[in-house]
Amino acid sequence: MGPGTSRVHRPGTWSPSTEAGNAGGAPGAVVEASMTIPDEGKAMPSMKTIRERSGSEGRRGPVLEESTLRGGGFYRYLVLGLLRDGTPRHGYALMKDYQQRSGTPIGSGRFYNKLQRLAAEGLVTTAANPPGADPRRTPYRITSAGAAAFDVWLRDSANPDSHRSDDLCAHALLLAAAEPAVVSATLDRWRNDIAMRGARIEEAHARALTTRRASPPSAFYPLPVVLARRLKHATADIEFIDEFRRAYEQWMRRRAEARVSRNTPAGRGSGSRPIRA
Repeated sequence: MGPGTSRVHRPGTWSPSTEAGNAGGAPGAVVEASMTIPDEGKAMPSMKTIRERSGSEGRRGPVLEESTLRGGGFYRYLVLGLLRDGTPRHGYALMKDYQQRSGTPIGSGRFYNKLQRLAAEGLVTTAANPPGADPRRTPYRITSAGAAAFDVWLRDSANPDSHRSDDLCAHALLLAAAEPAVVSATLDRWRNDIAMRGARIEEAHARALTTRRASPPSAFYPLPVVLARRLKHATADIEFIDEFRRAYEQWMRRRAEARVSRNTPAGRGSGSRPIRA
C-alpha cells in the first residue's frame, strides 16, 4: 500500500488490501479484510473480492458438502437429536429440518435407513400419521431410551474438532516435492476453489439473516451463526494458502542464492590454497 493511500471500510463490503511483488508476497495476497454483518455487530470476512481477484465468478452450488457428516455413527445421534423435542417426523421431514438448520444438503435415504435401525433398537418408535398426511411416509417419535441415549452421547462426546483431519495442510506439506510450476498451479486452484465456496457461503449467510429476521421470536434459527463460522474457516484457508505461497517463494529464493554462492569464485575457493606467482 503506497504512501497517501487509505482504506475505507463500509458495512456490508469487503475491502482487502493487496500488494503484488512485496517482499516475497504473492500477487493478490490478502493483507486485510473485514466485513460487518447486519444484526451481528461483529467483523466478518467477505469472499467476493477474493473470488473476483482469482479470475472466476464461481458456480452456484451447495453451501457445504455432505462429507461434513463423517461416519455413520454421527447419523444415529443426528436423528435422535432432531427428534429430541418429542415431535414425530418422517425421514423427509427430518432431512428438511436439518437442511434448514445447517445449510447442508443431504439425502433423505440415510434418515429412513437410520430410523429403521433405531426402531429395531427401541430408541424410536412409529407414530400415527396425522389426518391428510402422505400414508407412504411413516412418522417416528423418540422413546425415553432414545432420549436418554442422546443426552448421554451429547454430554460425554469429545470436542467435535478434536480429531478432525486437516486435509489442506496435509496436502500442502507435500508440495515442496513437486516442480515449482506445479506448486504454483496447485495453490492457484486451491485458492480459486475455496474463494468460490466462500462466496456461496457468504450469499447463503445473507439469505439466512433475512430469514431469521422474518422468523417468529419463538423460533430458534442458528443457521446464520453456523454459516458465519464456515465463512471464517474459508477465509482462514485463503490466508493460509497466501502465507504458504510466500514461505515457499522465499525458500526457493534462498535455494537459488545458495547455488549462486557455491558457484562463484569466492565460494569455490574458500577452502583452496592461495595461488603462488
